[in-house]
Amino acid sequence: MDATEAARREAERIHLAAVAAGDDPWNLLELVSREAARRDLDVYALPQGDSALKSGRAVFDSQAGSILYEDTGSVFDRAFLIAHELGHVVLEGGMRDAVTEEVEPDRSAEDAPVGIERVLDYGARERREVRMDLFARELLLPRSVARHHHVDGSCSSADIANRLGAPLQVVQQQLLDALLLPIEPTTSIQPAATAAVLTTDLTQIAAANHRNTAFQLQAGPGTGKTRTLVQRIQSLLTDGVDPMSILVLTFSNKAANELSERLAASNPKAAAAMWIGTFHAFGLDIVRRFHDKLGLPAGPRLIDRSEGIELLEDELPRLPLHHYRNLWDPALDLSDMLSAISRAKDEVIDAVGYRALAQAMAQNCADDADATMRAEKCMEVALVYETYERLMTAKQLIDFGDLVAQPVRLVEADAEVRNALRARHKHVLVDEYQDVNRSSVRLLKAIVGDGRDLWVVGDARQSIYRFRGASATNMAQFTLDFPGAQVDQLGINYRSRQEVIDVFTAFSGTMKASTGALPLHLKASRGASGVTPDFRVVSTTNDEISAIAAAIQAQRDAGTAYREQALLCASNARLSEIAEGLEARGIPVLHLGSLFERPEIKDLLALLSMLNDPYAVGLVRASTMPSYELPLQDIAQIIERLRESKVAALDWRLAGNWPPELAGTSNATLARVAALFDGMSPTGNPWTILSTWVIDRLGLAKVLYLADDAQSRMKGLALWQFLNFCRQQPSGAGAPCTRLLDRIRRLVLLSEDRGLRHLPGVVDGIDAVRLMTIHASKGLEFHTVHIPGMVTSGLPRNNMAPRCVPPDGLIHGSDGITGLEAVKSGHEEEEECLFFVALSRARDRLFLYASSVQSDGRARNPSKFLTSIRHLLIHSPNPPQRSAKLRAKACLQVAWAQKPVWTDSQVNLFARCPRRFFYTHVLKLGGRRTETAFMKMHNVVGDVFDWLKTTHEMTVPTEAELGARFDQAWQVKGAIDHGYAEDYRRIARRLVDYLIETRSRGVLAPATPISLGWVEGEILVRPDSVARGDKGQIVVRRVKTGKPRSNAFDDIEYTLLHLATMQTYGGSAQVEVTYLTSETTQPMDLTERKLKTRGEKVQEIVRRVRAGDFPVKEEARACPRCPSFFICGDLPAGAITIKNV
Repeated sequence: MDATEAARREAERIHLAAVAAGDDPWNLLELVSREAARRDLDVYALPQGDSALKSGRAVFDSQAGSILYEDTGSVFDRAFLIAHELGHVVLEGGMRDAVTEEVEPDRSAEDAPVGIERVLDYGARERREVRMDLFARELLLPRSVARHHHVDGSCSSADIANRLGAPLQVVQQQLLDALLLPIEPTTSIQPAATAAVLTTDLTQIAAANHRNTAFQLQAGPGTGKTRTLVQRIQSLLTDGVDPMSILVLTFSNKAANELSERLAASNPKAAAAMWIGTFHAFGLDIVRRFHDKLGLPAGPRLIDRSEGIELLEDELPRLPLHHYRNLWDPALDLSDMLSAISRAKDEVIDAVGYRALAQAMAQNCADDADATMRAEKCMEVALVYETYERLMTAKQLIDFGDLVAQPVRLVEADAEVRNALRARHKHVLVDEYQDVNRSSVRLLKAIVGDGRDLWVVGDARQSIYRFRGASATNMAQFTLDFPGAQVDQLGINYRSRQEVIDVFTAFSGTMKASTGALPLHLKASRGASGVTPDFRVVSTTNDEISAIAAAIQAQRDAGTAYREQALLCASNARLSEIAEGLEARGIPVLHLGSLFERPEIKDLLALLSMLNDPYAVGLVRASTMPSYELPLQDIAQIIERLRESKVAALDWRLAGNWPPELAGTSNATLARVAALFDGMSPTGNPWTILSTWVIDRLGLAKVLYLADDAQSRMKGLALWQFLNFCRQQPSGAGAPCTRLLDRIRRLVLLSEDRGLRHLPGVVDGIDAVRLMTIHASKGLEFHTVHIPGMVTSGLPRNNMAPRCVPPDGLIHGSDGITGLEAVKSGHEEEEECLFFVALSRARDRLFLYASSVQSDGRARNPSKFLTSIRHLLIHSPNPPQRSAKLRAKACLQVAWAQKPVWTDSQVNLFARCPRRFFYTHVLKLGGRRTETAFMKMHNVVGDVFDWLKTTHEMTVPTEAELGARFDQAWQVKGAIDHGYAEDYRRIARRLVDYLIETRSRGVLAPATPISLGWVEGEILVRPDSVARGDKGQIVVRRVKTGKPRSNAFDDIEYTLLHLATMQTYGGSAQVEVTYLTSETTQPMDLTERKLKTRGEKVQEIVRRVRAGDFPVKEEARACPRCPSFFICGDLPAGAITIKNV
């Protein structure tokens, strides 16, 4: 239990004691006034702005023993201010004065770990005020009381809020905490191994007491790193060091909070005076303090990756890009370039320096085509970097990379700032030093001077953040960066048994990160267990899950709780598959996965989409929810009727807009769905709407609370995490709910939602196996650790270069090698460190797993990481397996009113995703995500192209005709209101002009549709144009508005086009594809083998469509772009008759 939860528990205890003593829990002002009186405190209401309030809203005067508060607002507002000051009295002993400038009654206990909230950290004062806000809310309405009123008394959140006189949001947040978060045990569950840490360790004491030179402590796994760091701070305080002169830098808000709490437990006043936080938070503090010297406002706005993309999207049409030119949906390309820019900022390389490095690359390329291309790409990134910085400067914005890079430049260049920081921060301590990048090192060097009072701790072998510039070389280079520095290490491991230590020690001897580090020689405080770590090999990846499930259950039967076991993967890619597999085998797991793709979250997103969608497409998913089930045929009829009626948003709720033939039961169900939206508005606050659904109208929170099983707890945690994310969203144009849905799409597309996979810090009591990435396991420990995927390409993962390779010389320490070589070398080092971290999380038992057969039947090789540790493992070639409950594959009951006819583009969509084909062409849902200016530009080109194919199939329009048609299309479909409308218009016209150029090659011929027939159905292939060349050969053309992909001809539509061409024009005809964005034309060439294989695939597709086989085909980049993203999942029950496609 952390300090915040302890504060809330104390507030609850006080509330219940006060009620037991006769206080009225519904009279909040009287409740807190009586509590103050019991503590001999005087309470005074003062006018707003009274000088005694010291520019705040409330004050606690410790010497006078009084609480002063601003006499404004509602009764709840005034009671909350008094309760907040009572928090200072109760939690701080009433010995410190307090001035409260602002309160936030409905605040969350945790910030959402996504966007800017990932970096922003609270200082000691802010943490203190957050705790007091939560204490105050708990004192006025304890979670247990709110839960009782809702669960036992059947009160809605509005009922409680009205009777209490509290804002609805305050009550809803308290109910969400009470119902969705697990109840923490009164005492935290501690690993048995931690008891040994309390023994005296001379190596820790010696490190803590070091003085007079820079010092690096190399702390291997489980050696008590944090304890030694705390001892170091305590020893400084014992020496009389002013706590305000102590600066402690960490790499996560969680680590900073835990360190603050440890220190506050013994010396709260000193802990509050120190600066403890992350490097980024410290950099932001510098930016704010010296904003004038940086040309920034006092509170510059910090933007995240998605906002950076929005900033550049409008500018992109004006940039002369070639390699990164994407005129359809440039979000991913821009994200890749922003990653490269962020990486440059990690090395304190600005846009000018980036261009200089790129130019140097270009000059040194000679005749190397690959090197020339890399240089050209770096030049394009340099151009985007310059543009990005110009836009950021104009709008006075900063991003994550600026939080350290800008302070570095400022402190290195400005003696006044440098001296001010040195005078304030005389003793600097750094946790997890292996995670620093060069910008962090340069900031330290500028602040600490000769470094005599610099003390750092870390482990080079646990350096796992190469993507943000961290490198083990900074550990190795410490004595060069800080001449005269001393290096020592801790020697006792308090976590693991000797058998586990032997394994990761043996592996460390082969690691690149061990170069320059002291040899790893750890003594096991807990001794040996007599049990050798286990390596289990099975045939397939499915068997691997069965073997993992068997091992987990065997450990559970032997006395190791599920919660004391963890499964670690190098990335998120396989975790969801394993989680589903373990649950199917009866193993409870703690794993959120991709939050926005969880069923309970998608249900809410589908409902939310119905606020602005006049056709209520979200009904397809809503009708699978308990109590709201509708037959699939009825859903299709409802949506068809709404589309034909062209109703307005939310008018789908009106019975007059429903199909008259709808059955009575379906009418009643649809009315219940409509009732969920009573009082809701498309312009409403998404968090309030969603909370009202979860707590009151759907009753999800109550149902999950009463279920009280591991799976229900996980659903509750997911809902809480989702609602916590929805609390604060960036401002912008358009309806808030639509903006939220668009942002979610982008976060998923860019993988910027990964932080939301991390569980809230209240899950200790749930008895379920922890599934997480190795990155997320850093700093944790478990009785038993399971590591799957010990195969080639599993761990280590494939060494894939980023799309934007850094220019040569950008990465510190990469002298003599190219940027590409530096990235690849860094990847190999990080993979080794990841495996080392995974091994060292285990306290007692360690299981490694591998599959020996690939999906195509070929043999799969074991991971090369096993070579150095095989002799320390038991090899189990035929381990026990736990079978899964088989789930029948579901096919829809589809009846076709007539032999179906599909187009080649429709069949191609089925090949990409059968479920999307079903939504689009069977249910005819239509719809699309919010259109960007780029999409609108392509719509214009498409409109003109359709006109050409119909009106000028065999002729060429005059310039006047073409111009008039283009203008008409632009006015109807173009981004006419956009700030850069003329740039988009210019590009669209150029695409159209190139299209006309391609049509001028040869003599145009009729492009009639070509039918390919099968028993199950017919496919109609429509060439975009047909021409006869100079020598009489037929050329059949397909036109694409984008750029060519390397594997584009693998798409089934090209097979269909080829088959149709051969059927109609013979084997001498040529098929070619024109790409308007790149202004290129490629002849299509398919081998006989590929043609035969894909021809069979076409037949299989036709058969599956007729059979109603429409499974979901998940794809990381395609799914968030799909119009049906928020409704995709289980389908409504019942058969459906299809009239035509």
